[in-house]
Amino acid sequence: MSSSYTPPSGPQEPSQDGSPDQGPQEYVPAYGAPTAREGTSVKTAILLIGLAALLGLLLLGALLWAITRVVPTMLPGDGGEDPPAPPPTTAVAQPTAAQDRESTTSPSAASNAQSPARTTEPPRAVARSGNLEVPTEGALFSKEGTFEETVLEEKSEFAIEVPDHDGPLLITWSVASDRENAGVFLNAYESKGGDMTEHLGAVNSGQTGMMLIDADPNAPKTTVIYPEGNSDTEWKVQGFPASQMPRVERGAEITGGGPAVVALPAGEEQDYRFTSEEGVPRVEVYDKDDLSSWTQFEYGTGPVELDVTAGSAEQVIMVHADGEWTLEPR
Repeated sequence: MSSSYTPPSGPQEPSQDGSPDQGPQEYVPAYGAPTAREGTSVKTAILLIGLAALLGLLLLGALLWAITRVVPTMLPGDGGEDPPAPPPTTAVAQPTAAQDRESTTSPSAASNAQSPARTTEPPRAVARSGNLEVPTEGALFSKEGTFEETVLEEKSEFAIEVPDHDGPLLITWSVASDRENAGVFLNAYESKGGDMTEHLGAVNSGQTGMMLIDADPNAPKTTVIYPEGNSDTEWKVQGFPASQMPRVERGAEITGGGPAVVALPAGEEQDYRFTSEEGVPRVEVYDKDDLSSWTQFEYGTGPVELDVTAGSAEQVIMVHADGEWTLEPR
């Protein structure tokens, strides 16, 4: 069965290329219609533009930060971190007033000016300060031992030979044993089997004795010392030349915790106050030129306060004490 087709009526305008215009079609099958092309929506375009702008701002900020942090450090004297501090210098001793008064024309003054690091303080008379004690260095002789049993006679195995010497000697002796009744005492002789020159006395556990011997140039010299004492007693005996006595400036305060000896240089007569809270301390004052006898002897039972005077000549002060004490100028 066939159908007839009737073309549209009316005049038809020619096309641009001269072919007749077909005109609008009244029917186009659905399955033959062309598919519509998909495009970018307006919202999506705006979002992409915003992201691009944000990324650009971030890159610009990073560039500016790098410029402000890095570039100034590359320019001298214009920002950046402070340069490292120079290494510390070694302190140099300052000259004393006496050295300031020294003539700058003298060789020693010129030497000091050229090398200030070698400047030292002038020597002082102070040899020891603070807690003064008996000497421990520079001994002429030293011997120690132990009594296995009680010794009450001069035994040759304990004899202490005293070297030949000029002038007086300071003898110290002590007990190192912890036993309550430990003790030792000394006798000095001009020779083995000869006459006694000194009886030095006794000390007990934890104590130290101290005495000057051979101070009289007209008396026989000591050549041997015999220690005697109780069993199970450890002892030590030392002898020092008088030159080993510590020297302290005249008028300086002196303290101690036991026996001590000190030499004072010559100067104006000086009064001291000796105080101690325990024991039975005694203080002896000698002229350095004559140590055979003291010029002042003071003692008392603690608590005690004693008046002590050092003469104008060079003096030696000996303190015999078992506890703390102070010798301070008045």
